[in-house]
Formats: sequence, C-alpha cells, structure tokens
Amino acid sequence: MATLTWKDNRLPANDVAPWDTTVMFVGPTTPLTEMVSDSVAWCQKQSGSACNLMIYCHGNPGSLLICKEGITIANVAKLAPLSPYFDSVSIHACLIAKGTTGKAFCTKLAHVLVAPVAGAVALQYNTGVQTLYGFLDDKKYDGNYYIHDPSGTQTGPFTSP
Repeated sequence: MATLTWKDNRLPANDVAPWDTTVMFVGPTTPLTEMVSDSVAWCQKQSGSACNLMIYCHGNPGSLLICKEGITIANVAKLAPLSPYFDSVSIHACLIAKGTTGKAFCTKLAHVLVAPVAGAVALQYNTGVQTLYGFLDDKKYDGNYYIHDPSGTQTGPFTSP
C-alpha cells in the first residue's frame, strides 16, 4: 500500500519516518491548503491504488501541531478534498485521541476522510531501530491507541506488539 507521511519539520532530524513511505516535510509556514493540494497531487499519481496517510507531528488532545494553522476540529473539514484517496490514517502525535476532545477530533477526521483513523492517548516516542541516519520509525504506538471509524464508532484500546 502506498503511504504518504506528513512529517512536521520541527521534529528532530534523527526521528526518521518509515523507510517505505513518501515523506512530505511540512513547515510552520506551510498553509494547510498547500499541504492538501500537494497531497491530492501525490494521491492522483498513485493511479487508484490503495493509500495510507501517516501523520508525524506534535499534538495535544484534538489538535495536530502541523502546518501554519495546525489541524483542529474547527478546520478539519479543509481536508475533504483528500476523502476519495485514503483507506486508512495513522496519527503518531502525542495525546491526539485523549479524552472527549481527542475522540471528537479523531471521529470528525475519520468522517471527513471517509477512512478509519488510529490515534494514541499517550505520549509518543520513536522506539524504532537506530541507524546511521537516525531512528527508523517502527509504526507502533506507545501506550494505548484507538481506531475511530467514519461511522462514529471507536474500537480499542489496542496496544502495539
């Protein structure tokens, strides 16, 4: 499955995204609309194959600290142009799904993207293999995580093996 990774460029350089993904570095001055349009262009190049979105950034319950505006429940609908492209979304940001605010955000994101969204309720660390270039992300969550479906249901808690 083709995977697009949004990585906030404020994360440490040695916190390397998974090797088998296309990484889009997103800075604090990158407008959300630009991030979305660049992502749509990437998705269209995948010729209809199944795609996954991974998001690596700092977070708080219900808030992704990525791009100029960040992504919150107030502006998550701006991601709607991406809805036909992703089969799954995994968010590797601290506390994103914690509490009622986090659950509401993840459920809304799943609804907007029409794809299940996995998000953690704990602080996240990169615990992957260390290489010459830094730590390769193991795609696992630290602590519990939940999966939020577009229908509004939530399953979990799950723990990464």
